[in-house]
Amino acid sequence: MDRELHDIADRMWEDLLAASPILGTFVGDDRYDDRLPDLGEDGRAADRDLARRAVTSLAALPREGWDDGDLVLADIVDAIAARIDARLDHRVDRLEVGNHMGGPATTLGEIASVQQADTPERLDRYEARLRAFPTYLAQAAEIVRESVATGVVAPEVVVRRTVAQLERLLETDPGASPALMPLHDDADAVARIDAALREDVYPAHERFLGVLRNELLPVATTTIGLADLPDGDGIYRAEIIGWTSLALEPEEIHRLGNERFDALMEERREVAADLGYASAAEAIAAHTASGANTAPSREALLAMVEQQVARCWDIAPGWFGTLPRANCAVRLVEPFREADEPFAFYNPPTEDGSRPGVYYVNAYDLDDRALHHVASVTYHEANPGHHFQIALEQEMTDRPLLRRFGAGIAAGAFAEGWGLYAERLADEMGLYLDGWERMGMLENQAHRAARLITDTGIHALGWTRQRAIAKLEEGGQTHTDSVIEVDRYIGMPAQALCYMIGMIEIVEARAKATADGLALQDFHDRVLAQGQLPLPSFRRIFGTAS
Repeated sequence: MDRELHDIADRMWEDLLAASPILGTFVGDDRYDDRLPDLGEDGRAADRDLARRAVTSLAALPREGWDDGDLVLADIVDAIAARIDARLDHRVDRLEVGNHMGGPATTLGEIASVQQADTPERLDRYEARLRAFPTYLAQAAEIVRESVATGVVAPEVVVRRTVAQLERLLETDPGASPALMPLHDDADAVARIDAALREDVYPAHERFLGVLRNELLPVATTTIGLADLPDGDGIYRAEIIGWTSLALEPEEIHRLGNERFDALMEERREVAADLGYASAAEAIAAHTASGANTAPSREALLAMVEQQVARCWDIAPGWFGTLPRANCAVRLVEPFREADEPFAFYNPPTEDGSRPGVYYVNAYDLDDRALHHVASVTYHEANPGHHFQIALEQEMTDRPLLRRFGAGIAAGAFAEGWGLYAERLADEMGLYLDGWERMGMLENQAHRAARLITDTGIHALGWTRQRAIAKLEEGGQTHTDSVIEVDRYIGMPAQALCYMIGMIEIVEARAKATADGLALQDFHDRVLAQGQLPLPSFRRIFGTAS
C-alpha cells in the first residue's frame, strides 16, 4: 500500500463529499446533511480545483512497486478527475438543469428517500437542508438562463417531463409531501418540517417551475439528440468515455448493438417455439391476453418481487463464496415520482447498516407492466446483481473510502455490466421459474443491446424519438416502458451504453478465467472482490483485450 497515494484518495473523497453533499447522504455520512450542492460559479471552481489537485498530486508519485490495489486506486482517481473536468469543459450542467432524470427538480424526492432525521441533530441538519432550497434553485435558474443564452438547451420532451414533475410536487399538500418521509411520527418535528416546506421549499420550487415554463420551455429543442446542439459531438464523446471508461466511436457501438440485438432475437424465437408459438410476439400476446402477465395489484407485485429476492438469497451460496452481511429490502417506488422512474432501481446501504440496501420496484401503470420481465430485473438490481456487488464493496473496510463508495463515479460500465451479467447468471442458477421468465430475461438482454442502437441513434445518427421507441418495442418492451426509457436516454446521453458494454467485458474475462482452470464460484468472488473499477483496470487485472 502506497501511503501517499491513499492520502491523495482520502483527500479527493473529502473534497467530493463537500462538493456533492447528497453523495454523503447516500453512503451514510451525515456531516453535510445540512446543505445542498453549490450550483454556482464558486461550486464549479471548487470542482475544478479538486480534480486538478488530485491529478497533479498523483502525477508526482513514482509508481514502481505498486500492487493491483494501488494501480486501481490511481485509475479511479484519474478517471473521476477526468470526468469532472470534461463535464465542466462542456458545461453539461446546462443540459441537466431542466432534466427529469437527476436534475434539480428531483432533489427533494432524492434526499427525502435517503436522509435520516431520527435524532435532534439529524433533524436540525434536515431542516437546514430544506431551508437551503431557495438558494439552490435560484442558482439552477441562473444556469437555465445561461443555457438559453448559449443555445445549449434540453429537448422539449425532457423539459415537459420536468415541468410535470414539479407540478405534481406542488399539487401535493405539504402535509402529505414526500419530504416528511424521514420523520417518525414526532409532532414537533413534523411541525418544523411543514413550516420549512411552506415557507421555503414550496415557494422556491414554484419560482423554479416558472423559470422552466416561461424561459426554458419556449426555446427547448424539438430535436432530441446532442448532435443538434453546439459542440454536441464533443459532449457526446466525453459522455461515452465518462460512462463507459472507454473511448469508443458511436458508429462502432451502434454496429455492436445491432449484432447483439439480432442474436438475442433469435434466442427469443427459440424460447417462443418451446412454449408452442410461432413467434415471440404471438407468445407474449397470448400470455398477456390470458391475464397471467399482469399484476392484479401493487401489493401483488411487491410480494412477487420479495419472493424472488428471497429465493436467490437462499440459492446464492452455491455460486458465491462470499455474500453481503444482510439481504436487501424491497419497496415500491413512491407515487409522487413513479411516472418518470424506470421499472426498478437499487439504493445501496449505509456504511453503518442503519439503512439497508433497498431494491425499488415501480407499480406505475400496472396494466402495461409485463410480469414476465420482472424476474430478470430483480436479479439485476437486487441479488445477485447490484446488491451483491455494491454491498460487498462497502464491507471492504481495509480500502480507502473513495474506492468503497466513490468508484461508481468512474465505473458505471462495470457496475451495470455486472447487473446485466447477473440476469444471465440467474438462468444458470435455475432462478427463472418457467419459459415466460426466460423470455423476459432475453427481452431485457435485447433491451440493453437496443440501448446501444438507440442511444447512438438519438445522439449521433439523427434518430427520431418514435424510431427509438419502436426499436425498444421490437425487442419486447411494453409501450409504457419504451417511452420512459427513450426519454431517459434523451436526458442522460451515453449512460445506457454501460450495460451491454460492461457485460461483454465480464463474459470475456469469465471465458478466459475458466479456461485457465478457475472455478466459477471463485471467478465470481474475484470479480466482486475488485469492487467497481474502470474497464481498462478490469482488463489489466483479468488479462483480457485492450
